[in-house]
Amino acid sequence: MDELDRRILQEVDGGTIRSTQLARRLNVPLSTVHFRLRRLETNSVIERYKGEVDWRKAGFTISAFILVTTDANLLKSLGKSQDKLLQELLGLHYVREGHIIAGEADILLKVIARDPAHLKELLLTHIDAKAGVVRTRTLIALE
Repeated sequence: MDELDRRILQEVDGGTIRSTQLARRLNVPLSTVHFRLRRLETNSVIERYKGEVDWRKAGFTISAFILVTTDANLLKSLGKSQDKLLQELLGLHYVREGHIIAGEADILLKVIARDPAHLKELLLTHIDAKAGVVRTRTLIALE
């Protein structure tokens, strides 16, 4: 599994996409896309053709939920809202879901990672570094 395979999986996860569109988006030949898709299907990484990806089989063995607490005043001073911050977070690779929630935190994220070091990088470099994020709490899924 290399970076191109991961990019293909991210493009097909959660929806259908034509091979020609995929080749154009990834800037690779159509024959390469066909070959890679066939291999991912044969290895059961892509299980159905609605683009449902088994991320564990793709090497992303950690699933975690991250509770994000924001500073509403800071967001307001930056001209941002929690919704805008959520959209930014959803744009990060490896963030699979996100929701504005009520309770002790403001945003709930579901993320995937290859290993603990990758999860640490995602948290420290991408999520905690976002303006308006004041605290995160991570819960690692055991199954």
